[in-house]
Amino acid sequence: MRIDKRPFFTTYTTSLWLRFLRFGLQSHKKLDDDLRKVGLTPPQFYVLATIGYAGGLPFGEIGAKMMVTVSNLTGIVDRLEEKKLVLRKRDEHDRRVVHVVLTDKGAKLYTSTVPLFEKSAAEIFSALDAGQQKELSSLLRKLHPESVAK
Repeated sequence: MRIDKRPFFTTYTTSLWLRFLRFGLQSHKKLDDDLRKVGLTPPQFYVLATIGYAGGLPFGEIGAKMMVTVSNLTGIVDRLEEKKLVLRKRDEHDRRVVHVVLTDKGAKLYTSTVPLFEKSAAEIFSALDAGQQKELSSLLRKLHPESVAK
């Protein structure tokens, strides 16, 4: 008896989206596994990297750069603060604004974790040569052009 196989989805774009989703989940898992070796989750590292690069930022700016709500960010910063990696500081000119800054311990961890993160990212994209990586980057910018302006 012959069984006709029908595609689960009928459009190529849906299949493409599923591949993209699968890649995102797999790469996130790799980063999660690697970052756990230094006691961080990916969101915690992203906060450290965001404020490490910028030298400290108000809560709202960190949330906007990470594309998370302030309420989600609060829990991440709470855990980083418990680990003594960040401090909250009130703005000197506007007490309503709270900045998040790295402690010395947080700055050291950030600096030492960047090479681990970059190694993980290199492994994730190792199936593509440099030209293909640039092409992928260009294609992704086309899908999300407003991110280029930021």
